[in-house]
Amino acid sequence: MTRQRVAATSELPNESMTRVEVDGVPICLIHAEDDNIYAIGDTCTHEEYSLCEGELWEMSVECPRHGSRFDVRTGQVTGLPAVIPAKTYPVTVENGEIFVELRD
Repeated sequence: MTRQRVAATSELPNESMTRVEVDGVPICLIHAEDDNIYAIGDTCTHEEYSLCEGELWEMSVECPRHGSRFDVRTGQVTGLPAVIPAKTYPVTVENGEIFVELRD
C-alpha cells in the first residue's frame, strides 16, 4: 500500500477538482458538495480522457469527451456511454493535508 500527501485542503475549494498523481497513477481529487474529499481514477473508462477536465454534477463527475458520469463516492457509472466503473481510492484528511492511498 502507498499513502501519499497530494494537496492541502486550502488548495481544493468546495465543489472543485484537481488532477494529482500517486506513484504515476493519475487521480482526480474532488471536493464534493457534501464537503467530503474523494479520489477517483482520472481516466474515463469509456475513452481515455481526463475526468478532471470535466464538470461536477451533484455527486458525479462528467467526462468532457462524451458525457459519461461517475459517482465520486463509489466510481459507479451514473451516465452513459461508459459501462465500466471508475476506480476509487481511500482519502484521509489530517491537519489540513489530503492523503490518498493506493492498494497493491
